[in-house]
Amino acid sequence: MDPILILNIALTLSAAGGFTYGAVRYLKPHRPLYASMIVLGVGCIMLGRAYILARHITGLPVMGIFHVGTLGTIGAFSFFFSSNYGQIDSLVDDGSRDLRKYRIIALSGTIFTVLMYAAIVLSDTTDVEKITDGIVALSIGSASYFHMKHIFIPDIDYGVVSCLRLFNILAFSYGILCMLEMGAIAYQTEWLIVTAIILETIVSAALIPALDKGVRAWSK
Repeated sequence: MDPILILNIALTLSAAGGFTYGAVRYLKPHRPLYASMIVLGVGCIMLGRAYILARHITGLPVMGIFHVGTLGTIGAFSFFFSSNYGQIDSLVDDGSRDLRKYRIIALSGTIFTVLMYAAIVLSDTTDVEKITDGIVALSIGSASYFHMKHIFIPDIDYGVVSCLRLFNILAFSYGILCMLEMGAIAYQTEWLIVTAIILETIVSAALIPALDKGVRAWSK
């Protein structure tokens, strides 16, 4: 059997397990909105991968074209971005000059995403895939800014940053792995595609447990 098909099954199930656990815990009234948005983000990963899996099973192409599965990654990082932007970020960053260096550090996450996308642009893949990957990279790069900031910025009295650092590390890593997978597809490097999906499976399984651990610690 095609190893990429098997790995897409594993990744779909991994995201489904995380989403199910998170939905039971957080998709209900009076639960933190931050956590709910992250759970919905993992749900987007699940749906996107399920669509890709369906195309694999039915023999439809998944590389070099735009397909609905791409929206799963875009949706996931849109939710991750929304969860960090606004209330959470305003708690830890008051816009003061003292914290400017952390805003500069945060840019490295976005810059790294841009550099990885530049490698895709330089490949021989189709223009459709380059445009599609660019839209995905935009969502990943936007979320990566806040993931990177919240990994390094000093904590506040409530402990929200330190409690959620592990989640932000994992979410940032998942974004980089998505970029790596797109780059490997653009250059048609199968071993790198396999490696990226294996790591994505591991990280996607850890996202909600890391979030849950952080929320529990934060709520004490």
